[in-house]
Amino acid sequence: MSVYLIQLSLFNQGKHKDDSTQSPTPKLSDTATPPKTPSVLFNQTPSFDGEGENDADSNGSEPEAIQDYIVECDLGQITDYAELSNSEVFATFETSPSMDKQLAYAFFSDVSEQNTRLDKLLSFNQTFPGNPLALEQLLGLCTEVKSHQGCNQQLVDQAISAGGDNGGMWFAIANFYASRNATDLVKNALRQVTTSPLFKESFAEYIRLYTDSLQGRPNENFTQNALSAFAAAASQPSFYNIISRLCTEKPKQDEEFLQLCLSLGETMELQGKTNITQNIGMAYQEVVYELEGNDLALDELALRREQHFENSIVLFNKATNLALFDQRLFRSWLDNLSNLGEQAAANLLVEEAIELSKNRYYKPCS
Repeated sequence: MSVYLIQLSLFNQGKHKDDSTQSPTPKLSDTATPPKTPSVLFNQTPSFDGEGENDADSNGSEPEAIQDYIVECDLGQITDYAELSNSEVFATFETSPSMDKQLAYAFFSDVSEQNTRLDKLLSFNQTFPGNPLALEQLLGLCTEVKSHQGCNQQLVDQAISAGGDNGGMWFAIANFYASRNATDLVKNALRQVTTSPLFKESFAEYIRLYTDSLQGRPNENFTQNALSAFAAAASQPSFYNIISRLCTEKPKQDEEFLQLCLSLGETMELQGKTNITQNIGMAYQEVVYELEGNDLALDELALRREQHFENSIVLFNKATNLALFDQRLFRSWLDNLSNLGEQAAANLLVEEAIELSKNRYYKPCS
């Protein structure tokens, strides 16, 4: 799924690269109806309109059994909303009494030079303090806008209070301190990453917030919203770069940093929920092992990488396509992604998609 998010994001960024004042969230028309879906998750297998899948043949007999069969639906049949774009709908949430809708406004509505994403999230945090998703993103945005008066120690304290049991939040705090060259505070935050009981990223939460906020809009189409949600999640900035630079440069001069980056990499590989996080964790370990000249550890790391990505991509592509048309299946995958991690969620999605597809009366595409 990480591959999907990255590729879909790049596709849509290319369509909007000349509009510097708009939100990075693509409009629905940019994500729901491309001639060919720009992702390896959807372009490797043929699709059809869903009529007659898995039906008995004209003689009334059962169709020939196909191992690992998954119903396929045609994304090309999805049409855009006739009225407001999703970003325009999100703009209407500015005065909503709902915390979630105001958070969706802060994340997904268009921005301008006068009202940036940082400004919107800081305003949200004043009204609804203590939201982990908002605080994590605020810490990241504050690495790029260091002089903003809202980017201060109070923000860090709020983040610790809201997500101090999450290594992902401590990673954001480490980045915040690293952007201010506070080496000792960076080291302490990295220690907290490796000792936290969990390491949870926000990809699934962005998708859930996006789709849930649009529920109930006129002529709602879940597939359209889910496609746009993927693009919106992909367009959210990530803030690995500062710590990644430190874990490339610092270990050469600082033995403590070397051990911290190794522990950080192991934690991200073992506890991270997405392939992106796990890949980055493996990369941190690789840097350390190369500095140490530890060829045995490098060989073992290469083997783990190979085993980590042995999943059947074709089946996962089909199952993901199906989930876009089956809201219950989609939300089951989303919960598993958040709680179990990307690989386990992918395996469970494929298993359930195959089981559902055995039922001749299962018609998700229409």
